[in-house]
Amino acid sequence: MSRNYNSDPKGRKFISATAFLLTIVLLVLLNILRLYAMDKFPQYMPDTPALPVRVISALMIIFAAVYVVFIVILLPMWYKSIRYVINEKEVISYSGIFTRTYRIMKLSSVQHAVRISAPLSQFTGFNFIFLKALGGTMPILFLSDKDCGEILELFRERCETKPPQPQGKYFVEYSPEESGYVYTDSSEILSSREISEIAEDFDSVTQLSFEDMSSEQLSFTDVENGTDDKK
Repeated sequence: MSRNYNSDPKGRKFISATAFLLTIVLLVLLNILRLYAMDKFPQYMPDTPALPVRVISALMIIFAAVYVVFIVILLPMWYKSIRYVINEKEVISYSGIFTRTYRIMKLSSVQHAVRISAPLSQFTGFNFIFLKALGGTMPILFLSDKDCGEILELFRERCETKPPQPQGKYFVEYSPEESGYVYTDSSEILSSREISEIAEDFDSVTQLSFEDMSSEQLSFTDVENGTDDKK
């Protein structure tokens, strides 16, 4: 299972529209200030625009250039670079324009998933998921409502406890007394290979010493007599 997710284009359009309106408002306000300065200070510099007028004109040019470079050019490029891949083992994040950023987090290490959605997120694409693991956090940004819900459902299904299936002559079962799954063996002591096969399905395995085992679980062979003595 491998699923790919991209940023919601509605988010880019919303940011572009908001930045455009904000830039227009700032330019209008600066122009009003420029006209006011031209009317207020013409007597100090009759042949050239007054210093306040020149400063305001420069600010207008700067704001217009910033809007064109960052909102019109760089923002769409950055949005298109965002991609997330979720497979059976890990979550991979790709982003960046001039430099590429890759983040990888193992699914088994995810301890907590947080969803943050802004008001009207179904129209703005402002849905965010933060995957928290020991020592780090991976953000998944600007998702659609559908993708955000689907990713959370994937993690919810993975977090459900599923009891292990019987494996031949040895099996694992839930023990209320031990508050977890314990190994049950009714035949013989396991080999190293069999222990490794069991350990693959669990996050941690504890090896018991002889002192931790009851006498019924211990079996010894008398090599000289060729008989088994159970102790």
